[in-house]
Amino acid sequence: MIAGQVRRLGSALLVGFAVVVGGLGFWQVVAAESLNTRPDNPAVLAALRSQPRGTIFDATGVALARTTVANGLAQRAYSDPAFAHLVGYASLRYGLSGIEAAWDDVLNGFTDPNPLHQWLNDILGRPPTQYDLTLTLDRRLQDYAAAQLGTSVGAIVAIDPATGQVLAMTSTPSFDASGFTGDPGSAAAAWDLIAAQPNDPFVDRARNGVYVPGSIMKVATAAIGLDSGAVTTDTTFPTQPEEEINGMYVDGFLITEHDLNGLTPGLWDMSEAMQVSSNIYFAHVGLEIGQERYLSGAEALGFCAPWRIGPRDHGLSGVASSVTELTDAGCGPFVDDAELASASFGQGRVTASPLMMALLTAAVANGGVLPDPFVVRDIRPASAQNGPLDEIVESFAPGDGTRVMSAQTADSVRALMVDAVHGPLGAPYAGAANVALYGISGVETAGKTGTAQRGGNLPPHSWFIGFVPAGPDGSPAIAVAVIVEGAGPGSQSAAPIGGRVMAEWLRLAGGG
Repeated sequence: MIAGQVRRLGSALLVGFAVVVGGLGFWQVVAAESLNTRPDNPAVLAALRSQPRGTIFDATGVALARTTVANGLAQRAYSDPAFAHLVGYASLRYGLSGIEAAWDDVLNGFTDPNPLHQWLNDILGRPPTQYDLTLTLDRRLQDYAAAQLGTSVGAIVAIDPATGQVLAMTSTPSFDASGFTGDPGSAAAAWDLIAAQPNDPFVDRARNGVYVPGSIMKVATAAIGLDSGAVTTDTTFPTQPEEEINGMYVDGFLITEHDLNGLTPGLWDMSEAMQVSSNIYFAHVGLEIGQERYLSGAEALGFCAPWRIGPRDHGLSGVASSVTELTDAGCGPFVDDAELASASFGQGRVTASPLMMALLTAAVANGGVLPDPFVVRDIRPASAQNGPLDEIVESFAPGDGTRVMSAQTADSVRALMVDAVHGPLGAPYAGAANVALYGISGVETAGKTGTAQRGGNLPPHSWFIGFVPAGPDGSPAIAVAVIVEGAGPGSQSAAPIGGRVMAEWLRLAGGG
C-alpha cells in the first residue's frame, strides 16, 4: 500500500516537473519574441522612451515622420497634417495608430525583414535595427487634395486602378500629432486641444467614415444588373416616365424622383437614366435583379466585409460598407422589395466609405478586376540623412487583384460613366468633373455624382466618383472618390473637386 502511494507521489512529482519544464520552455523559447515585443512590457516601454524609430517617407522621398532624441527622450515629429490619419501616430501616452501601428515592429526594429538578420540579432543579443518605410502616396497630390477640401469636412481617396497603389488618402479636419508623441507628462494638453475641436479631427473619414452614398450607388447597381444578366444597357421600363412624375409604389412605400430641373421625363435607357441620375429607373433595375442576386452581387464588389490595405501581417483596416443592416456575419437579408429598391439608388440602409467607392471605381477602370490596395512601397535601412537610402530591403509589388465583374460589364459601366460626364443629359450633373475644365485636353473623364439625402433639414452629403483617362483605348491612371459632408448636390461641390484632383495627378504623372 505504501509502495503504491510512493509510486503515485513520484508520478505526480514527475508530471509537475514536466509541466514546470514545459512552461519554462514555452515562455523562454516559444513565446519569448512576443513577450519581448509586447507594448506593455516594461523593458519595451523603457526602450521606446529613448529609441528612435524608422522614418516614413512619401513616394518622392519627403520625410513625413521622423524621430529625434533629446535628453534621453524620443520625440516623433510629423511634417504634414494631410497625412495624419494614414501615417497615424506613435505616442508614449496614447499608443499607436495608422501606419505607425501596422508597421510598428519594423519601424522600431523588433522584427527584421531579413530573416538572417533577425536570427543573428536573437543569437548575439544585438540591439534592434530600425527600418524606414517609403509610401506609395505622393505628398504633392495629398496636399493638393487636402487643399481642395479646405475647411470642409470630408475625405478624398485616390488609387492607381492598375496597381492598387494608393496615391492620396486624406481626411478633414486633420491634426498634428507631434505635440503628444514625446514626454507622456505633457502629452495630454496637446491631445485634449485637438479632441476639443469640432467635427472630431481624430476620425479617419477616408477609411472608417460610413455614409449614405446616394446616386453614386447607381454605378454598383448597374454593374450588378449587367453582370447578372438581369438587364442590359438597352433595357427600358414602360411605367418609368409616368412614375418620374407621380412616384412609384413598392410594397406600399412611395419612391419619388429628385428634382429634374424642368427636364421632361422620357422612356430612358440605362445611359440616359445614369446621366439624369434617375431614382425610378434604378429602383426598377434593383427589382429586376432581385434581393438575393443583388446582395450576392454587392458582396462580390466588396460590400458587407471590412477592407484590408496592404499585406496581412502589416495591413491597415477599412470599415465595412453595407447594403442592408450590417451584422457580425455581414449584410443581413433585405426586409422587403422597398428596401431593395431604395438601396439600388443609394438610399435606405445602404452605407459606403470613401475607400469602398474608390475601389469600386478602380475595378470599373481596371476592366472588372478590383486591385489589391497598398500604401507601403518598400522597406529600407534606417537613414540618418534627409532622404531614404538607395538600398531596398523589401519591396511590395501589385497583387493579382480580384475579378468582381466581367470585362464586358466593366466596359459597359465605363461607357455609362463617360456619358454621365460628357453626355447632353449628364453634363449638368457630372460635367463639372471634366478634366478639360482644369487644363487637361484630349482626355475623356468617367464619373458619377451623388447627392445623399440625410433626412430632416440636414443638408445632403456631396459625392463624386470617377477616373481618367476613360477612353476605351486608354489606361486609367487614377480613380477617385470624394465626399464633402453636408455640402449639397454632388455637381456643385464634390464633382469639381474630383475633376481638379484627377487633372492634377495627370499633370504630376506627366511631369507637368
